[in-house]
Amino acid sequence: MIQRNKPLQPAKQRSVRRCPLVASAEVTELHSGALLSARTSELGLGGCYVDALNPFPEGTLVGLRILRDQGVFQTKGKVVYCDPRFGMGLAFTEMTPDQRSLLEAWLAEIVSQLRPIS
Repeated sequence: MIQRNKPLQPAKQRSVRRCPLVASAEVTELHSGALLSARTSELGLGGCYVDALNPFPEGTLVGLRILRDQGVFQTKGKVVYCDPRFGMGLAFTEMTPDQRSLLEAWLAEIVSQLRPIS
């Protein structure tokens, strides 16, 4: 018997806010070594969104480098969702303490620039 009017599953919610950040990114598929040059559009403590015309499929394990004037952030991650036309969402899976500190500094800078001037 088919059950109708079943409630839709709630959309997955991020546990951490993402901030807008446009920066050059290099995403490397860990298994094959395939390199994708792209750019980020959002960044948070737990992950980021990468704009790419040919993103890696969901579940792909990747290495990520985000390049800014303020340095290079590197970590490993996993593609958690993919839109083949626009890009992919990455969740960070392995991050060294130094890289986490760099990421936190970047996010603090971005958030301070987003606050309205009183």
